Amino acid sequence: MKQYSLTKSILGSHFLDGGVISHADGSLSKGFELEPLPSGNLEEGFEGGVSDGFFSKLSDLLTKLPNLFEGQLILSRSKVPGSDELCFITRIFCFEKVKNKNSYSHFEAVLTELGMNAAALSLDTWNQLLSGVFGESILQNKLSDLIWEKDFVKTGKGVVRVLSLTELPQLTWRGCLQPIFENADEFTLSIHLSIPERAKIKRQLETKRRVSHALSITSSLEVKNIESNSVLSSSEETLERVLVGKETLFEISFGLILRGTTESTLTTAHEIERLTSGIGNAGIFLEGIGTLPILKSHIPGNRVLAIRKLPILTENLAHLLPLLLDYSRKNDSSSLRLRSRSGEVSNLNLFSKENLNYNSFICGASGSGKSFLMNAILSSNLKDDPKSRLCIFDVGGSYRKIIESNGGKSTTLNQAEATALISSFLNLHPVNGQSFYRAFIETLCGSGSHITHSHMVAIDDLLKEIEGEKLKIKKLISNASKRSERFYSDIAHWLKPHVGFDLAPERKDLIELIKSPVSAFDFKELDSDPVLQKTTILLLTELLWLDLVNGRFSRTLIVFDEVWRFFAQSKGFLEEMYRTLRKYKAGIVSITQNLADYGDDTFAKMLFTNSFTKIFLQNGASAEYLKNTFDLPRTDIERALSVTSKKPMYSEFFALTPSMSQVFRLYPTKEFYELANTENISNSNQKQEAQ
Repeated sequence: MKQYSLTKSILGSHFLDGGVISHADGSLSKGFELEPLPSGNLEEGFEGGVSDGFFSKLSDLLTKLPNLFEGQLILSRSKVPGSDELCFITRIFCFEKVKNKNSYSHFEAVLTELGMNAAALSLDTWNQLLSGVFGESILQNKLSDLIWEKDFVKTGKGVVRVLSLTELPQLTWRGCLQPIFENADEFTLSIHLSIPERAKIKRQLETKRRVSHALSITSSLEVKNIESNSVLSSSEETLERVLVGKETLFEISFGLILRGTTESTLTTAHEIERLTSGIGNAGIFLEGIGTLPILKSHIPGNRVLAIRKLPILTENLAHLLPLLLDYSRKNDSSSLRLRSRSGEVSNLNLFSKENLNYNSFICGASGSGKSFLMNAILSSNLKDDPKSRLCIFDVGGSYRKIIESNGGKSTTLNQAEATALISSFLNLHPVNGQSFYRAFIETLCGSGSHITHSHMVAIDDLLKEIEGEKLKIKKLISNASKRSERFYSDIAHWLKPHVGFDLAPERKDLIELIKSPVSAFDFKELDSDPVLQKTTILLLTELLWLDLVNGRFSRTLIVFDEVWRFFAQSKGFLEEMYRTLRKYKAGIVSITQNLADYGDDTFAKMLFTNSFTKIFLQNGASAEYLKNTFDLPRTDIERALSVTSKKPMYSEFFALTPSMSQVFRLYPTKEFYELANTENISNSNQKQEAQ
């Protein structure tokens, strides 16, 4: 039997201009493209007040669509070229039949009301949409042959299979087809929407309502819809809502188009059938002999098959539309390779233009991947902006490899080097009226509850006496000893152990180290001298601040990994940094094993409030702590507690901003995993110690 190409008869439509599509019957449609709404903006499982409000609003908007409306909504899910098998980009395409190309689009108005930014369909995106059916050859303006093989259609080197929704779900509507929309494979999903003649429908429903009332059926009634020959299950109350205009009866046709190899498409089709087998009486089934006519009916502009039309009320249709997806691209794109749990490409950018500040914190238990994630953020930041500044303060040297691989400097400070660094700074920077010197002396005095307000007044007084001079500890002690008040003698006593700063040799090379574009400081060897440790971190932070004021770098990221506790008694200094860094295009990342470890709830809330991006890894905090301390809603707490990791494949984390609530997956390359995996570093250190 001779085989014929069916491509042109199947397509039937072509692109005109400005988002307008011409159809075989001479009619026109306006076309739009847009991204789905992130499902993280609603509650988990769509159960809650925000979700109810969203679906109620969508139902109201659909009800207000005009009489005899005809539209089509297409969700296209495709793999990112050159990526592995779980990396997708999903787009939504909308079409509405119009009288002429300048006609008003009601469908676009509905999408705009929902906060979805619809852009006019372009020729490139039109071809990308069609490539889900006709293959990638259409991107080179070539149409491949379509050959019908009963239960599938051959196209190029692959085949196309079609599935249809033959009966609507009736037990639950809340996101009932969401697993299909997020299926981990390429597909094109199409829903035709139309509103029949409202006056005619109302007459039919009024007749049904009267029959229902006459038969005294108060629970539910199955009545035959003569037009579509299907069964409409509805209560008398629902019929009344249609009659008074609170709801509209739509007719829809649902088709799912799979393209790939003969085996892969069949496997995916069976998986989709399995996914929908448990939601009431719904059924998405693989087409056999109906493959070709159903495929043709879901190409934009073609007529819908009457045998695949299903009646549905707007309240139920609102839960059926593929507008929500598990992903987030709210932030600007970056080099950070992130995806959602559904494999969708997602964005997280600490320097995104809509961020109110560039501060963030990361919390997670030991081994949950905090340093691994931070290494990925640092690496992507350097790729996004090679002129940026990175400075890391940590205990253990978790960033040594990534810093040195990017031409940066990493050093482990010991007591002698830390003392020389402080001495060098004091010789280079005379005392001025800035708050740094007050915090510096307070830290040397122990930074505890023993320092009263009177002691702070005494410190200010002593600093004023030497303003403009190099700070010498002996001179401060001498000046304090001349005063009779006890507060001055206390300060003199507390400063005596630190007179060595006056005698230490200058090390300008250490000062220059902090000015390196990429640098890391490990404070592990200073654990035995906590005062020196705190003072050194405070001083390095001041040097960073001076560089920021001078505008040496386009952006700056400062990382405090497990060293935040050194600022616990210098909250004013740290809070000033958090509040003012944005105007210098700079941000702080505070990393800890558990939010409860901050100890001081007020200090923790300050970090939380002034950090635009909050990141939670595995076992970062308990549900009670998140609820009581930060008043997080239940659904955000559930997402934060649900994160897990599957090393070395991916690491999960939950990110929260005022406009985003999303679980991300970090998929590292093999090279990056070897470079950034801190477990390798710790294992290496253990081997060296054993030798």
